[in-house]
Amino acid sequence: MEKPWLADYPMSLEKAKRLINQQFPEIHIRDIRLLGEGFDNTVVQVNEYVFRFPRRELAMQLMEVENKLLPLIVGRVPLEIPEPLFFGKRSESFPYSFTGYKIISGRTPYRESLENKIASAQKLACFLKVLHDVPVTQAAKCGVTFDQRRRLELPFQKVKLLENAKLVKRLGYAEQANLVFNYAASVQGMKQTRHISFVHGDIHIRNVLLDHSGVLTGIIDWGDVHLGHPAVDLSFIYSYFPKQAREAFFDIYGEIDDETERLARFRAVFMLVTLFTYAIDRDDKPLIELITEGLQLAVED
Repeated sequence: MEKPWLADYPMSLEKAKRLINQQFPEIHIRDIRLLGEGFDNTVVQVNEYVFRFPRRELAMQLMEVENKLLPLIVGRVPLEIPEPLFFGKRSESFPYSFTGYKIISGRTPYRESLENKIASAQKLACFLKVLHDVPVTQAAKCGVTFDQRRRLELPFQKVKLLENAKLVKRLGYAEQANLVFNYAASVQGMKQTRHISFVHGDIHIRNVLLDHSGVLTGIIDWGDVHLGHPAVDLSFIYSYFPKQAREAFFDIYGEIDDETERLARFRAVFMLVTLFTYAIDRDDKPLIELITEGLQLAVED
């Protein structure tokens, strides 16, 4: 099983503490803990800050774009987003630059009520309405590029989707895999028009934070930010929110055309299946439960 989330350069708490002490002696470390290990970064909490350490060269390059871009939109969008404060440099002990931010309080979703999902959908609509209106030229000046990963190139991505679905089935989740196979069989001849916006690029259940009441409060991990089709971001509407919450979202964001909806649904299914392989490898039962629910939402009419 291919595991793209494994690090080229793993980060331990001991190494993180040493790097921060060396480069930022003004931070007197009282508390340090591992918050998570994603596909691209290892995330460590240090006092009231969060440090992200790239796990591969590409992740560092994406982080450097983030560092230029995020200060320009902090305060402009109606949700909390990371604000870079500390800029770590490459060293002999760690080959990548890294970044520290003030921590955004919150938790990832799990078994939220319909009422809270509707409230979250409304807040997300306000957020994306502003984000997708950021001038493309302004983002490009910060180094944001057009989509380099062919995210909505369906013939290419459909092959990868089916490969991952077959893997999910081999690993014992035939019901979920068959749902994907049936959906993929219906995906024929989708065309993508050149609709370009500034997009986050990776909004999913592990990159959103909820407040203590269970309502959306922040969007994290901006490493996949790019200039592309807004359907990439709108995919989260179909992978997490039920029909009533979607209606509340579009009442604020505005209606989308059929092509955008089809592309967003495809991206939703693709992202969920990719996360599924990760969740199975980590034996993350709550995440598997959320993904199973999300797949059902994404393919429903």
